[in-house]
Amino acid sequence: IIGIIFFSLLSWALGAFWITHIMHQNHTNETPQISSIDNNQIKNKENSLENLQTQITQNIAEIAPSVVSIIVKKDLVIYRSDPWGFFQEPAGSVQRKVWWGSWFFVSEEGIILTNKHVVSDPNAEYTVILHDGTEYNAQVLAFDPINDLAIIQIKAWEENFQTLPLISDSANIQVGEFVLAIGNALSEFQNSVSLGIISGKDRTIEAGSDTLSGLLQTDAAINPGNSGGPLIDLDGNAIGINTAIASRSTGIGFAISLTQDKLDYMLESISEHGRIKRPFIGINFIPNSPGVAAELKLPVDYGAYIIDEEESVILGSSAEKSWLEPGDIILEINENKINTQQPLGKTIQNSIPGDILKLTVLKKSWEEKNINLELGEY
Repeated sequence: IIGIIFFSLLSWALGAFWITHIMHQNHTNETPQISSIDNNQIKNKENSLENLQTQITQNIAEIAPSVVSIIVKKDLVIYRSDPWGFFQEPAGSVQRKVWWGSWFFVSEEGIILTNKHVVSDPNAEYTVILHDGTEYNAQVLAFDPINDLAIIQIKAWEENFQTLPLISDSANIQVGEFVLAIGNALSEFQNSVSLGIISGKDRTIEAGSDTLSGLLQTDAAINPGNSGGPLIDLDGNAIGINTAIASRSTGIGFAISLTQDKLDYMLESISEHGRIKRPFIGINFIPNSPGVAAELKLPVDYGAYIIDEEESVILGSSAEKSWLEPGDIILEINENKINTQQPLGKTIQNSIPGDILKLTVLKKSWEEKNINLELGEY
């Protein structure tokens, strides 16, 4: 009995010692491994930040010559008054700077893209200031009749200008991706750069008397004077043109989405017609709604209702070529439902003539059909 008890205690002691030793050994081996993982993670994060910073600085250095500032000058009448200040009469005029803005080159021949509201005064003169301080006089070639865009041309030059490339497909823009805004902030700080992200897509705002749709929202700092400057992705391509900021807000700016195809179309339209032609379907319609549907006894309460009159489909238009008829209702365009929040005009605002639209149409006979329509122009 004494032997059994002795060997039992001895076995328990040896077992406890062995287990304690193994656990201590495992803990000793694991500790440096955990530390190594943490160090690697920290190092990878540091490398990522360094790479991002390098990419941004390289992009800015390459892009800077393409972005220019604009001085808007205007002849202002000056008045003189009698010694007592009761009467005033014109005493001539003086040319003064009334506004600054931002532009960027889209052609080596001195063609520049900016906002329409920056150069909308027909009585003003416009001067372009390059990043190195060189100045050129410029003239307005054309305004976009729908979007807040304008095309400008330098009057005389002796060099080719560095252009800023545009993206090919705006569908690839992702919410959350990094972007850079460049412009003449506060009309004082030329080529100011701010970093942010895409906060939203397909926004609609009221800007003065215009309704702008399909906008990109960003939290990259945009200030007065930034209008007309580019919004750029980390590949160095312009994805939009900075246009507006939300009043009573911080970090809510908007840019008109642009692609190379849209720009090419505008330049070609100016070259051939002297103006920018816009997309055209060729129908006379009213927005459908519950009230309209009830009055006209329509089976749906949304869409664009083509008025049931013979002249509602224009002869030779895209609508006629696609067999649209009076009394039809366009329900969807490119799988986007047409309603009060997404009206037909907004849906095609950022399309260009020649684009193919996929229409879902409820015919006058109440038969639903899918139709491909090639946009015309006006």
